[in-house]
Amino acid sequence: MSGFKFGACEWSFPCWGALALKMAREAGFTGMQLGDAGGSLHAYPLTDRRVQEHYLEAASKYGIELLSIHLYTLGHQGYVRHSPDSPEGRICRESIEKGIIAAHQMGIPTVIVDGMRMNTAAKRRHVFEMERCAAEIADAYGVNIAMETDMTLEEHVAFLDGLGGRVTLCFDTHNPMMYGTGKPADLIRALGKERIDHFHMKESRPNEDGYITVETPIVLLGQGITEFRESVEAIQEIGYSGWIISENFYYRPNLTCGGEDPVDLARRDVETLQAAFGTE
Repeated sequence: MSGFKFGACEWSFPCWGALALKMAREAGFTGMQLGDAGGSLHAYPLTDRRVQEHYLEAASKYGIELLSIHLYTLGHQGYVRHSPDSPEGRICRESIEKGIIAAHQMGIPTVIVDGMRMNTAAKRRHVFEMERCAAEIADAYGVNIAMETDMTLEEHVAFLDGLGGRVTLCFDTHNPMMYGTGKPADLIRALGKERIDHFHMKESRPNEDGYITVETPIVLLGQGITEFRESVEAIQEIGYSGWIISENFYYRPNLTCGGEDPVDLARRDVETLQAAFGTE
């Protein structure tokens, strides 16, 4: 029996909340990685009992497992790269703590804290401190911390091992190709399943100059040049089992320009994942 399960990010759909869970289930996904519902910008909605009940009731109704909370707003704010003593750093710590508390209260096992764009020594120190702090808080609540990042293999190993194995990866197979940090399949094999909590998967086609950038449109799985199938092979080779999460954007104009419905597009990705991982 296959150990692979397929989920989607909440922000893969046109709106968040119960409708996103419904659309994910209609497409064939069985899990969802939640965003943070606005995080610090909206007084941490996921810590509100009514909001928690909204998600839990919808998850039960539609048969969707709430597998993790990605601190989506915090990632876009970039406060994880600020000094812990700065106003931004204090918001970062509060965001992490509130996210962990919400996960604990909702029975969600994992919280993701971005560690992207550490392009100076100071930013790297700040992110390391934030991830260390997150791990300490999470230990008290029985929650796991996963980190999405854009590092090279050597940087991955040094950073994660420096945290004593208390933080694992939300490994995005698209990131190494976009940031030029290596071949995703090579990184997956070298890092091994022990350092990986779960995977994000998405694909891009190149721009007119042959490059993948943050502006390059995301396409359906298997239709880009970010080595989707090679990544699948590496994931299987290391003996990983668990969640494979689509981080596609099924509502964006480059995908819906022909009148396609987001659920139909998402269903095609589910079918691609099932065929690639042999779970049909």
